[in-house]
Amino acid sequence: MLFLRMGPRFLFIRSDEIEEVKNFLINHLEGLNIQLPGGLDVATEDSTLCFLTEPNKEKTLVEDAKEIILVNEVSSVCLSEIINSHIEKWVHRVDMGPSWMVMRVAGDEKKIMHRLVEDFQGELVNWEDGICKGEKGDTLLTLTHKPINSVLGEKDLIFPIILLPHPASQIYKKLRIEGTRFITQNLKEGQWYELRINIYDSSGKYQENYDRLIHILSKLELGMILGETWTKDHALALFSVLAYQIRLFTYCTPHEIKKILMGLEYTLEGYRLVDYDLYYRNKKISWVDIEKKKGKRRKVDESKIYREELYTKLTSKDIQFLESIEEKLT
Repeated sequence: MLFLRMGPRFLFIRSDEIEEVKNFLINHLEGLNIQLPGGLDVATEDSTLCFLTEPNKEKTLVEDAKEIILVNEVSSVCLSEIINSHIEKWVHRVDMGPSWMVMRVAGDEKKIMHRLVEDFQGELVNWEDGICKGEKGDTLLTLTHKPINSVLGEKDLIFPIILLPHPASQIYKKLRIEGTRFITQNLKEGQWYELRINIYDSSGKYQENYDRLIHILSKLELGMILGETWTKDHALALFSVLAYQIRLFTYCTPHEIKKILMGLEYTLEGYRLVDYDLYYRNKKISWVDIEKKKGKRRKVDESKIYREELYTKLTSKDIQFLESIEEKLT
């Protein structure tokens, strides 16, 4: 489970020949002309945001940048290409901005945000102030509830962001060790859950249903798999069936995981694919317990709702992969 990674790096390039430098970054390094903050939606941890300003600027305000170019290469590659291509004659000075780090959190984001500010002597800022105030030895830390193994857009980030007066290497080492403690202390019930998921398919297509489940657990970064084994599931009194069991360690509540499993049991058209039974503390979690509702209820109808919710958390590529497996099951 990934909860911490680097973001793009900021590079401030001072030049009298801004148009020439811009054209070099776009044509030679396949850069993209962007605006902040919307342009961050296409940046990855391997990207560099190049702010092109006039030579007389010592501290860069976002509004001072004549051009902002996003290059999908790390900053060291950008600098080496500038030198090796002999365009340094156009460059008066280059300054490194603060590092950027992304941390996935759960629970009360405001509580963990203020805890991080207190522990690392940081301050809460917006993008513009963070870029202006941050030095090369500082770190901008952004929080998110979303999985961080893919590109995160501005809408996925929690604001304000945190400016920390420490280098990224120091922050990374500390959070890599203590990050789970920050998360745990801010969970609603202050604990993680060890769950058991039993896969049962009367048609015997366990591999396909295992692949679907693992794909979703991985893409949504829902936790860590502690073990897998074949087991007997007592579906009815005095009657047992063979099931494949996965032990999951997660900060998501049993009801949150049950919603996802429900969304995978049926297609949007209502075709039943598999049974994913969930157990917590040796108790089976029933679908009727997810939400307390009165009146007549149909599992297939509520599964469709959870399937639609699941799709909002996935990319189109992930949905396509999921449905390609399901075609073999229907």
